[in-house]
Amino acid sequence: MSATPWYIKGILYVALPAACVAALYLSIPGEVALARTAGWSEHYAPAMPVCLSVYALSAGAIATYRRKMELPGQVTALVGSLMALLLAMSAQSISHLIEQDYMNSSALLVVAVSCVPPLTIAHLVHMAETPARVKTASQQMAELVGMIDYLSVELTQVLSTHTDEALTYSRSLSEGYDKLTEDVKALGEDVESVAESIGTKLNPKRGGGPKKAVPEEKIKEAARELKANGERVTGPRLAALLGVGESTAARYISQGLATT
Repeated sequence: MSATPWYIKGILYVALPAACVAALYLSIPGEVALARTAGWSEHYAPAMPVCLSVYALSAGAIATYRRKMELPGQVTALVGSLMALLLAMSAQSISHLIEQDYMNSSALLVVAVSCVPPLTIAHLVHMAETPARVKTASQQMAELVGMIDYLSVELTQVLSTHTDEALTYSRSLSEGYDKLTEDVKALGEDVESVAESIGTKLNPKRGGGPKKAVPEEKIKEAARELKANGERVTGPRLAALLGVGESTAARYISQGLATT
């Protein structure tokens, strides 16, 4: 859904309230004048605009709410809001006609204006007491079950998606680690071979030529000797006993040749 344009927001939150306040402010003099004409004193007459304005706003708001929520009493609330608008318009028109000497007050006018407050109160009380639609326990339970089912499906989909992604990433890391381990092992063997070759060339008499591979039994015997002395089988210690390079001893350990 697209966002509401800024100018629409301005109309909703600024223009409409400003127009309502201005309209209510302009209706005050005519409604006060009509209340005075009907016999109310200066002390009570200013309450007439409040009565009509609150009546109109309340009836309109209740009618809109009940229409959206599909509640009973929509018609009476709508009728009440229309009646309030008609009363406000009539009050303005009649008060201005009397002020301009186009008409005079009459008994019928006095009675009609005097009936506005009690009729307003009666209709507002009626709208407030209109019972709302009551949902049965089975309907509420069905709605709750439907909501739980919907949330369960959404949660399962989210968890499944993230689980698959995590497994894929884990497998990728594992494969990368295995390959890296193999590469490092091969590199270590190459380095050791090159080192031994260089050492032989630099000192041909050392060791009487290229070193021979240490027998597996000798490797295991050295490992048993270390364990018998309470030492761990590590590359440096195994290399010292066998007379080989530490990388070679480490390779023996990684290959499982140093197990007892």
